Amino acid sequence: LQACRKEPRLPLTRAALNHGPVIRRDGDLFGSTVNIAARIAALANPGQLLATQPIADAAAARGILVRDLGKVALRSVADEVLLYEIELAPSPDPAWIDPVCKMHAPYASYRRAAPEGPWFCSPRCEEAYRKSPQTYPLAR
Repeated sequence: LQACRKEPRLPLTRAALNHGPVIRRDGDLFGSTVNIAARIAALANPGQLLATQPIADAAAARGILVRDLGKVALRSVADEVLLYEIELAPSPDPAWIDPVCKMHAPYASYRRAAPEGPWFCSPRCEEAYRKSPQTYPLAR
């Protein structure tokens, strides 16, 4: 996450970690552990690392800031899962995340359509947003 954040014209990475048994076949991993990690990654905001309890416990034991986000229901998972945010670096300012392409860049490289509106990385993203703002929810 930190390395991707340093690349100013890349979308911010969303990530999730889970711990448990997996099935390894031809270099790929399968199983509920992988499926839960994928479902959790889909919940992450740009630049955010989410994790399940075993990972959060290991991170906290190493002095890494961990925030309890409570239980979440995940599709195709019988029980709710305790979710945690692991803070490896300060969260990016949501105002600097382009709502169209999700890129994060230094303030100087962004353009703003209106004084209180979102920032955009390019005229192309600005135009896409103007045509269909409901398609591109603003960062949380």
